[in-house]
Amino acid sequence: MHSQDENPSPPVRTSKSLVVADRPASRRPAWCGLRARPGEVARARSFASSEVFGLPFDAYEIGLITSELVTNAVNAARALGAWPDRMSPISIRMIATDRYVHLAVTDPDHRPLAGADRGGRLAEYGRGLSIVDQLAAARWVTYDERSKTVHVLIAATGVILSPAELEKVGMPT
Repeated sequence: MHSQDENPSPPVRTSKSLVVADRPASRRPAWCGLRARPGEVARARSFASSEVFGLPFDAYEIGLITSELVTNAVNAARALGAWPDRMSPISIRMIATDRYVHLAVTDPDHRPLAGADRGGRLAEYGRGLSIVDQLAAARWVTYDERSKTVHVLIAATGVILSPAELEKVGMPT
């Protein structure tokens, strides 16, 4: 049996009818390496959803955005060839704060990202980035000679990000 002092609850402050548990304004960056297999999409979705637990974001939407980006990354990596199981050519980096989430998915295909929404509503492929663009505040891509990284910035409901915040996450202006 533990005394109350051994397992203290996080301090809670009350503001009128709203109760908010004290938590840090930002968490440490999180990272996850993924294999180039379709089954890794579910693992990525779970990783991203768990990173926003307790923050003012819809975990389902964060998971959906992650699923779309990781599906594209898996397809891009597989198009380059077969990858041994010991290799994780795809990575997710994520910084979650109480104001925004910066999600970055890197894959080993340095070619330009294909356009979004090719083929209309009934198309089997090409609608994922349109979904991401509807849910995110911003999306951009960075390239180097061996990879590309798709960045997504998701603002908390009612939050307008400052130019300093946008600069901090590396969003091009």
